[in-house]
Amino acid sequence: MAPLMPLYLLPLFPLIGFAALMLFPRAFPGKTGGWVASGAVLASFLVAVMRFLGQTDTPTHEVLWTWLPNMALNANLAVGFWFDQLSALMALIITGVGFLIHLYSISYMGHDRQFTRFFAFLNFFVAMMLILVLADSYPLMFVGWEGVGMASYLLIGFWFSGRNSEASDQDLREAGHREGISNSNAARKAFIMNRIGDLGFMLGMFLLYKLYGTLSIPELTERVEGANVARAGIELACLFLLVGAVGKSGQLPLTTWLPDAMAGPTPVSALIHAATMVTAGVYLVARSHFLYDLAPSASLWVAWVGGLTALYGALSALNQHDIKKILAYSTVSQLGYMFMAVGLHAYSAGVFHLLTHAFFKALLFLSAGAVIHALHEEQDVRAMGGMRRFMPFTHIVALMGVLAIAGIPIWSGFFSKDAILASAYEANPLLYVIGLGVALLTAFYMGRWYFLVWRGEYRGHTSHPHEADTLMKVPLGILAALATLGGLLNIPTFLGGSHAFDTYLGRAVPVHGHEIAVSTEILLTVLAVAAGLGGLAWAYVEHKRRSLFDGPLGEASTRALYLDDLYNGVVGTPSRALAASLDAVDRGVDGTIGGVASTASSPGGLFTWWQSGFVRSYAVSMLLGTALIIGYWAIKTIGMGGGA
Repeated sequence: MAPLMPLYLLPLFPLIGFAALMLFPRAFPGKTGGWVASGAVLASFLVAVMRFLGQTDTPTHEVLWTWLPNMALNANLAVGFWFDQLSALMALIITGVGFLIHLYSISYMGHDRQFTRFFAFLNFFVAMMLILVLADSYPLMFVGWEGVGMASYLLIGFWFSGRNSEASDQDLREAGHREGISNSNAARKAFIMNRIGDLGFMLGMFLLYKLYGTLSIPELTERVEGANVARAGIELACLFLLVGAVGKSGQLPLTTWLPDAMAGPTPVSALIHAATMVTAGVYLVARSHFLYDLAPSASLWVAWVGGLTALYGALSALNQHDIKKILAYSTVSQLGYMFMAVGLHAYSAGVFHLLTHAFFKALLFLSAGAVIHALHEEQDVRAMGGMRRFMPFTHIVALMGVLAIAGIPIWSGFFSKDAILASAYEANPLLYVIGLGVALLTAFYMGRWYFLVWRGEYRGHTSHPHEADTLMKVPLGILAALATLGGLLNIPTFLGGSHAFDTYLGRAVPVHGHEIAVSTEILLTVLAVAAGLGGLAWAYVEHKRRSLFDGPLGEASTRALYLDDLYNGVVGTPSRALAASLDAVDRGVDGTIGGVASTASSPGGLFTWWQSGFVRSYAVSMLLGTALIIGYWAIKTIGMGGGA
C-alpha cells in the first residue's frame, strides 16, 4: 500500500494560497487569484479524499514538532494532527463545500475591486478551520479557533467602505458610506461577542490542565477514564467549554452576532456562517465527548441551550424580510438542533445533521446570492416574487434546499432531523416537543421564503433579472444533488437501512442506539413528516392571506424577540455613555497638559526658524555672533577706558 500523504498538507495548500495572494496581489491579474485560491482548496480536498480512502479503524497521530519540551509545565507541548473518522468527515466538508463556494465566488465577486484580497481571506479561513478540526490538543485547536474568528471578522467587514463609496452620484456615495459603517459594526460585534466565548474556552483549558496535567486530546482520553477527579471539576470544565461553543456557534445568549454577520458577501455567509465555522462549537462538544459523558449536568445544559436556541431562531425567522436574514436565523435554529443532539449524547445524530446542513444551507445561501446578483443587490423578499420565470435552474435547486431543510422524504434533512427527534423523545420528552414544534416552524418560514421569492407575481424593480451563469450553476447543481441524496448515507433500520453513517462515525465517538419500539419510531417519523408538510401548507395559506404577521407577533419576530434591543439597552447604551464620559475626561486632561506643554514650548518655537539645515546660514550666524561678541567687548573696553 502506497504511503499516505502527510496531514500537514491539508492546511498548507490554502496557507500558501493566502500568503501568495496577500504578498503578491499584482501577480494575479483579473480572476487569476480566484482560480489559484480555488486550486489550493481543491488540492486540500484531494488530500482529504485520499486520507479518507486509506483510513483504518485506528486514528492517525502525526506530531510535527515538540514545542517547549519538559520545561515549566512539566509536559510536552506538541504541534500535531489527529486524524480519525470525525476529523476526516470535517476535513471533507470544509474542503469539499469550501471548494464549491470558492468556485461560485469567482463569478459572484468577479467585479469587486478587492477580488484577490477576498480570495486570500477565504483561503486563510479554510486553513484555520482545518487546523481547528485536525488539532491533537486543545491549545492547537484554540489557534485554529482564533484564526477562523479573525477570518470571520475580515470577511464580515470586507465591504467596510461600502460598495458604492466611490460612486460619482452623491446619493449612492452616501449610501455606500452608511453601508460601510454598518458592515464594520457587524464585524466588530461578531469579534467582541466571540471573545466572550473564547474566554470560556480558555478557562476550560486551564481547568482541564489543572485536573489532568495535559491538554493533549489523545492523552486526556486515556487519563479521564482512570483519574480520581471530583465530578464537580469535570462539570465546571465542560461548562466553560460550552461557553466557548456557544460563542462560536451563535447560541443563546451569544447569538445576536450571527444574523448581523450577513453583512459580508453572500459566499461568506454560505461558507463561514452556515456550513463550517459556526459548526465549530458542535465539533468541540463532539470531540470532547469523553468529558461530557462524565458530566451529565453540563450535557443537559448543552441540550437545553440547543433546544431553546432552536426555538428562538425559528420564531425570529418567521417574519424577516431580508432574503439572507431568514436563512441566518434558520442557521441559528438548525445549530440548536445539533447542540440538542450532542447534549443528549446522540453525537452521531448531531454530526450527521451538521453534514446535511452543510449541503442544504450552503445551497440555500448560494441560491439567495444568485437572486441578489440578478436583482442588482436587492435583498428584500417583498421586492421579489415570480423569480422562477427568470431563473428556472436556480428555482429548482433552491426548491431542493427548501424540501431538505423542511424534512420532507427523501431529502437529506428528513433523515438527520428525524434521528435527532428520536433521540430527544427517548431522553427528554419536553425537548422532543420543542424539537417537533421547531420542525413545524422551520417548514413554515422556509415555505414563506420560497413563496415570496419564487412564486406569485414579480414585484421587483430590475427590468430583466438574469439567470446565474455556468460558474455559479455548477456548485448549485452539485449541492442540490448532495442535499437531495446525502441522507441516504444513514438510512435507519426500520426503513431497511443499515445506519452506515453511524457505523462509520462510531469508531470515533459513541453512537446513541435507540431503545424505542419500531412502531413508536414509525409514529415519530410520521409526526415529523406531518410537521414538515403542515408547515409548508401553512406557508402557502399565509402567502395567500398575508394577515398573520401584521400585529404584535409579526413585530416581535421581525425584531428577533427584542433580544438585540435588550442587549443594546442593558449593555450598549450604558457602555457608549461611559465611553463618551471617559473620552471627555481624557480630552480635558489632554487639553490641560497640552496647554502647559504649549506654554513651555512657545519660546522655543520662536527660534525654530533658525535651524534651516543650510551650512551657509550657520556660517552667517557664526559670523554675526562673533561680530556681536567682539562689538560687546569693544564697547565694554571703551567704556572702561573713558571711566578711567
